[in-house]
Amino acid sequence: MTSSTKGIFSQLLRSLRPRGNVDALAGGRVSGWALGRGPVSVEAWLDHRRVAQCTPSIVREDVAAAFPGRRGAETSGFAFNLPRDVMNGDFVSNLRIVAKSGRPWWPDATLVSQRVVGAKLVRKAADAPDSGIKGPYPRRVIDAISAIWPEACADLTTAAGQRRFAQHVIQAMATPELNALPVFADYARYLSTTLAHCRFVERHFPATNSRAEPDSADFHCKPNSVRELFSIIHQLYVLKSWGVAGDFAEFGCFKGYSSAMLSFACRQLGLRMHIFDSFEGLPPAEGSGYQTGQYAGSLDEVRDHIARFGAVEAVDFHKGFFADTFRDWQPPQLMCLWMDVDLEVSARDLMTVADRLDPRASLFSHECTAGIFRDGAIVTQQRADNPIPPMLARHEELGRPLTGCYVAGFTGSFWPREGGIPVIDTEALALLTRSLP
Repeated sequence: MTSSTKGIFSQLLRSLRPRGNVDALAGGRVSGWALGRGPVSVEAWLDHRRVAQCTPSIVREDVAAAFPGRRGAETSGFAFNLPRDVMNGDFVSNLRIVAKSGRPWWPDATLVSQRVVGAKLVRKAADAPDSGIKGPYPRRVIDAISAIWPEACADLTTAAGQRRFAQHVIQAMATPELNALPVFADYARYLSTTLAHCRFVERHFPATNSRAEPDSADFHCKPNSVRELFSIIHQLYVLKSWGVAGDFAEFGCFKGYSSAMLSFACRQLGLRMHIFDSFEGLPPAEGSGYQTGQYAGSLDEVRDHIARFGAVEAVDFHKGFFADTFRDWQPPQLMCLWMDVDLEVSARDLMTVADRLDPRASLFSHECTAGIFRDGAIVTQQRADNPIPPMLARHEELGRPLTGCYVAGFTGSFWPREGGIPVIDTEALALLTRSLP
């Protein structure tokens, strides 16, 4: 058969294929229209099993108007219920609604194909018991997925296992009936809302520091990527779901870029955010390579940026060098902290707040590389420009040695080796975010 003959034959088959649409598919009820160039029926297939069939007979004046003169157009509407005994089952399957031509050799048309779930399985997910499984996902999400797909929870301690779990969460969020359950809908709403806000801040926040020279380290006002900051935003939701109590603290805010994203997430969760900064730039630190006063953003400037790009009503500002701030003032209980302080001396001064961290709390730092995380251990060297050693040392003193993982950019995450809530693998989180509308 020549290519031109194949083309003519393909065009003929397309012209013979039925036309139609499924207007509604919910609660086991299917309705729409189907029209062929001869007799046509509509069938419902659950995986490889036909579970329902009907012949279009409902008046559809709109279809008749769209296909004038076409035989059967005026009565091309259909509506039927999927069998209750089938749809009440415990399953997740693929449902296809097919318009089938009455002539054997004429092609069929799939009007819709989507995942469906049995009512028994929906109830199982909605009433999922405590699975006792700990991982870097919201507690009730783990319980619900465990009730539906227990194999997905086999290994939440590894990156590969977390990514497999993410795929099952995505499947649940894409499946009608399941995605309406609060456990999935609330999670999806938080992720979608906060991610959209992060992208807004990334696009509109001032890009450069007018008080710095173009070749200086603090000329650019966006030192963190959305990929880095969204890991913190996700962890706040996770920590709250596990009942970890306390506020959120940011140490070192520069112009307020990360603060604008993180304060919005805190408002979504009803958390207080505390920003600690000198608002005069870095303190002196011999041998660090930084200049005194570098990375300065005034309190008025930062407050204005957060008011325009974040949620300033969720924020308490604490002006001063950390050693001075904590000399006479005790911070509140904290569930999570984020530090972008550049200096060992600054990290040493702020680590007094480690006493106020919940034993399951998470910590994030912007002074990390992937190489310091080695099989659960954190390997780093003491230097004037390395804030990590004081954090590790203080937690050792408290009897809560830390483990952690690399996030992205220069950001790493840390949590107590015993009893801490781990932070999600960055690629697993990326899978989730790519699935969001």
